[in-house]
Amino acid sequence: MNSLFLRLYVLIVVSVVGIGILLNTVWQWRVDERLKQSEHELLASTMVLQLQHIPADTIPDVVAQMRQTLGLELSLLPAGELPESLFEAGRAVSSVFLEDGDRTAVYTKIPQDPRILRLGVLEDPRTELYQLFLLLAFYGLIAIAVFYWIWPLSKDLNRLENALADFDHSQWGATVRLPPGSSIAHLAKAYNRLLEKIKRLIENEKAMASAISHELRTPLARIRFALQMAQETDNATHIAQQLGSIEEDVSEMNQLISELLSFASLDDTTYTAKLEKGDIGTLINTLINRLSKNFPDHRIDFETDELTGDVWCDSYLMERAVQNLVINACKYGKCAVQVCFFCTERDYCIRVEDDGDGVQHDMRDKIFDSFFRMPGTEKSKGFGLGLAIVNRVMELHQGSIRVETSTLGGALFELSWPKHD
Repeated sequence: MNSLFLRLYVLIVVSVVGIGILLNTVWQWRVDERLKQSEHELLASTMVLQLQHIPADTIPDVVAQMRQTLGLELSLLPAGELPESLFEAGRAVSSVFLEDGDRTAVYTKIPQDPRILRLGVLEDPRTELYQLFLLLAFYGLIAIAVFYWIWPLSKDLNRLENALADFDHSQWGATVRLPPGSSIAHLAKAYNRLLEKIKRLIENEKAMASAISHELRTPLARIRFALQMAQETDNATHIAQQLGSIEEDVSEMNQLISELLSFASLDDTTYTAKLEKGDIGTLINTLINRLSKNFPDHRIDFETDELTGDVWCDSYLMERAVQNLVINACKYGKCAVQVCFFCTERDYCIRVEDDGDGVQHDMRDKIFDSFFRMPGTEKSKGFGLGLAIVNRVMELHQGSIRVETSTLGGALFELSWPKHD
């Protein structure tokens, strides 16, 4: 807003000054006071030269006749009306211009006569029209300058309006592309960012609805089948088996709901990470000890050469991210999982590696999408939210996550986020 106001203000000031100077130059060229004065001085001198050759007592009558015939402001002033010092001595005919009220007159001394001839300077009748024309030209040129400043702004606003109209018709690709110098380029960028957020929310909503309907349908069908089997038998052992199966399905549904709620809370644009200084080494060791009980067939090692006591992060979110990576490593790896913490000049880094089959190159851009699961293996059982949550955690830390091939033969996931002084 301040930039827009400043640009308009500078335009108006520059236009007023520039156009004013231009029209003033035109006016001076068209109406030259010095030229008008010389014309009147020549006319007055000619009349005086004629008057000096007629009798002195007839001069008033001749002046009156000239005034009536020529329509000029002519009059005779008695001697002493003007001081002699005003007139140039030594000249045959001497004239002087003086202001007389709001008019200008040329006063010429008659040779060999004490009286003075006064000739009022005539105004050009076209001067007022010319002044009006220049005034209209001034405002017209100002209007043209403002119009050419507003014209690109108007076109950009029309583009934004059309994009909003397309958005209203559910055309989600209606982004606004404006040149960087546009006065509303910042509005277009804000609109495009908002559009991307809305598109992402809609895509997540569709994916979530599809995942929920798919993931809940299977355990619900198993629960219904187990209930029917339990109702058709009186065998207590068989009923207990069916109840155990139902309990497993309910636990799976509860896990799905927990993951969905966790992902939804992190995907909220108003959510912010609570960065605090803590011991990342203790956090990872505690997490590994807990997960080792769930995966007794895997060896999970943690290595670091850094001091881990003064690391800035959101401990809850970072624990969740590392937990998801370690669980995936155990799920897709064979027996070895390695976790490493280290620092670069600017970043904190955590690596999680496994000895599994790794991630195919064409899948590395997809695995961080919500509800995406690796196809083709039984190990892909899950909800497809683990890595999406990790990716969101790193976004909240203004960091990143990348996937490479591990020296162990499987996948290597590396988290990195900036240090805080």
